[in-house]
Amino acid sequence: MRATYVAAGIFALIYIALGLNKLYALRYGADLGTYLQTFVNLQHGSSWNYGEWKHHFAVHDSWALTALVPIVAVFPRAQTLIVVQVLAVAAAAIPLAMLGREVGLSVKAANVLAIAYLLSPAAQGLSYDNFSENVFVPLLACCGALAARRRSFWWTVICAQLLMGLKEDQILFVIWFGAACVLWWDRRIGIALCGLALANGLLFFAFERLLGAHPNDPGYSLQIFNPLSKVSMFLLLLAPFAFAPLAVGRWLLLGLPLAAEIVFMRPWNYEPSRLGSHYVASLFAATAIAAAFGFKRYWRFTRFAIVAALAVTLVFNDTALRPGRWPYVVDWRAYARATALRDGRAGAVLRRRDEGVWAVAAANPNVKLDPRSDPQFNACPAYNTNAGAFFNSFGGRMPAQLCGGVPVSQ
Repeated sequence: MRATYVAAGIFALIYIALGLNKLYALRYGADLGTYLQTFVNLQHGSSWNYGEWKHHFAVHDSWALTALVPIVAVFPRAQTLIVVQVLAVAAAAIPLAMLGREVGLSVKAANVLAIAYLLSPAAQGLSYDNFSENVFVPLLACCGALAARRRSFWWTVICAQLLMGLKEDQILFVIWFGAACVLWWDRRIGIALCGLALANGLLFFAFERLLGAHPNDPGYSLQIFNPLSKVSMFLLLLAPFAFAPLAVGRWLLLGLPLAAEIVFMRPWNYEPSRLGSHYVASLFAATAIAAAFGFKRYWRFTRFAIVAALAVTLVFNDTALRPGRWPYVVDWRAYARATALRDGRAGAVLRRRDEGVWAVAAANPNVKLDPRSDPQFNACPAYNTNAGAFFNSFGGRMPAQLCGGVPVSQ
């Protein structure tokens, strides 16, 4: 599977570079700083952060992220989380290809499956978006599916437990797939997954009640908001795999809870079905796993997958890696002010318009992000389309005005 390893390495190099450019241009949102400050404070036993103005463990059941605390202790920088995020998404291609081989795909078909995953706008968006617990979902889901397919009891249980330690909704998903495992695959593994999920759910419920807290969820209703965006999401999840997941037939019903979480979600701070959103991570992982079985059932899908994935990523990619888009123009003086705030010991309260600065400076536990709304918080473009401004910046010729790293049209 050399092609998979090479593709994952290339993917990681490209998106680490793009992520660092986004960081230097101060274009990351509040979440990157929120997690960075949480990991810094966890070195002293507290999950408090001044992005959420509360303990993060009161917001989400994310105890598995404590594994990152030693890494952040050695490298207390936002760059650390960007590298970890990209590597986690890229690494998922390896167990996915191994799963393909396990279900009977040829080496070539398994490589095609993994490369289609990496070319998917969902994988690229997840790598380029703000840091989130869900960046680890594809990796743990693919590892768990591989272990279950091999009937490896302990590795399946370990992967499931780590998955449930990312976010509370994963507990419900593990119960669902555990029940399916009891009925159709391995009763011993399925019962263990259901029992473990129930224990995790009860412990999280008790912990939240003890703190008088409530998980940060958007709420749900039977009304479907932005239905066209939901349809587009499904099409763009399936297309990179040449719609191979549809070949699994009635087994698609196993993905209903994952789809329902997004379809029936009430309006949130942004459209949750946006393909680069962390909300889509679970459904994306399930789609990739289903594609392995779809390729097995109809191997001809592999002939079209790479072409389809390339077409989708070139036309619908949500990141800077798309024709007509360019990396951000970096104002190094503005970035230097952010790093000075990070490296100093003084406290500061940043306005919401300065989320990009917060993402850099949050390693300083005394830096706070004002929780109040900011009437001057104007949304900047999500990408740069000014090629001239980007290349001129290398020669020191900066645009007259920037909006978060993007040249402002005159």
